[in-house]
Amino acid sequence: MVKLLIVHTRWEMRYRAVVPRSPIDPHADAVVLRRQAFGRRLRALREEAKLTQAAVAAAAGLDRSFYVGVEAGKRNISLDNVFAIADALGVPVEALFAGLPQALDPAAQ
Repeated sequence: MVKLLIVHTRWEMRYRAVVPRSPIDPHADAVVLRRQAFGRRLRALREEAKLTQAAVAAAAGLDRSFYVGVEAGKRNISLDNVFAIADALGVPVEALFAGLPQALDPAAQ
């Protein structure tokens, strides 16, 4: 069932379709948890190197807001960017993944 949400501002009124979410997908939740763990690892390495988010983003050739989203676990990241961030942090790529969960299914670990 699709509901209509009425958004009213002083200058205009808009209608937006609101589609109910499907039941929670445990696989999707695991992906989000993995992204968040990766972001926490990046932050720890960055702080250990005493670098700012802006400095790492610039050295990796990324937009600062994108890098902030990666650290927050809200952005997906390409393999090219993983290598660029590792280079910017001065660590081997393996260091970015140290201690991260290897399986998407927590029961599989």
